[in-house]
Amino acid sequence: MVKKILAVYLVAFLITAPVMAAEEEAPKEFPDYVVLPIEAGTVVPFDGVLLSLDAAAKIIIEKKFEDAECDLRIGYELHIQEEKYQLQLDYKDIEITSWKDKYESMMILKSAENDRLTNLVIKQRPGKDPFMIALGFGIGTLTSLGIFALSTDIATQ
Repeated sequence: MVKKILAVYLVAFLITAPVMAAEEEAPKEFPDYVVLPIEAGTVVPFDGVLLSLDAAAKIIIEKKFEDAECDLRIGYELHIQEEKYQLQLDYKDIEITSWKDKYESMMILKSAENDRLTNLVIKQRPGKDPFMIALGFGIGTLTSLGIFALSTDIATQ
């Protein structure tokens, strides 16, 4: 039981310790950054880096055109991606067209083959073989029945 209480106490302490430490730090106020023109020999009221007018102008212009440069870069990347996807779509369209052409040509060939086979079947005269087989079967059956009838007639006399 003591171990459980100690564990709960340690967990609570470990959770609240960083929060208490974070509360103790006072937030720092950011200084107001202003570029002021000064003349040579003038005493400045702050510590920091002194920029020439050309350097300050360069920084301001770079900041000004940073958004435009970012927009251009994003536009360029989007254009490349658009062209890539358009190429993939064009490739798929070509692939679909080729499959359609292949299917249509295959169907034309199958239709021509079906027509050829149909004409072949229609133009052929039926052979005499099935008729001859049926005739032979009929004659054989009649002959057998005739012989049977004669043999029974002879046996009864």
